[in-house]
Amino acid sequence: MMNNIKLTIEYHGLPYCGWQYQKNEKTVQGEIEKAIFKFSGEKKTIQGAGRTDAGVHAIGQCANFELEKQFDDYQILNGINFHLGTEKIRISKVENVDQDFNARFTAKSKIYNYQVFNSQAPSVIEDDFSIHIRQPLDLDAMQNAIKLFIGNHDFSSFRAQGCQASKPLRTIDDAYIDVKDKKIIFTFKAKSFLYQQIRIMVGSLLEVGLKNKNIDWIKELIEVKNRKLAGPTVPAKGLILKEIFY
Repeated sequence: MMNNIKLTIEYHGLPYCGWQYQKNEKTVQGEIEKAIFKFSGEKKTIQGAGRTDAGVHAIGQCANFELEKQFDDYQILNGINFHLGTEKIRISKVENVDQDFNARFTAKSKIYNYQVFNSQAPSVIEDDFSIHIRQPLDLDAMQNAIKLFIGNHDFSSFRAQGCQASKPLRTIDDAYIDVKDKKIIFTFKAKSFLYQQIRIMVGSLLEVGLKNKNIDWIKELIEVKNRKLAGPTVPAKGLILKEIFY
């Protein structure tokens, strides 16, 4: 019987055209599959928990695949990482899991962070992992507004064109904001999200934070179900897949 291997993966998203394998593009999935082949001699397709877009980062992405040859967790982790070479991708954990485990379909919830660096001057260190906003933001207003996303809603106003989900209904389990010095961190927890949903929700919350819109506007957007009326889609580089729960 083949072993079902679960990988926990960290990657810097900017050098890649997203997670999902593309024939003529560099992707996170594609580079990991190359490294698995170089390490094990087995050509495998890995199942990721979610398809992060180009430029999106992860510290807790998960994937699984079946391996015929026998290796221990240490050998798999170090073997794949060795063959990833200078790629901005690393396997942080390897686990041998039950055959019924599927990184995508058995996931119970995911946590994403979106980071904003709010300061007069941009940060060289934070630039790859956050967007810079110079104007002061009304934190209290955004903290009250983000709570309106919690629960089961039709998120059509926060769904990008090209979304392949059959329905716009999603349930946000938790949503809140943390502040670390000059960095504002938006956190969203749900089983799944629509295409670019988080980036549009953050773009809308920033409209509230900049005092271009009031808190009730978020409630109106949920009710009106019209993407054209919501805020902008913020850049991918501020988005980080933090953790997946099984």
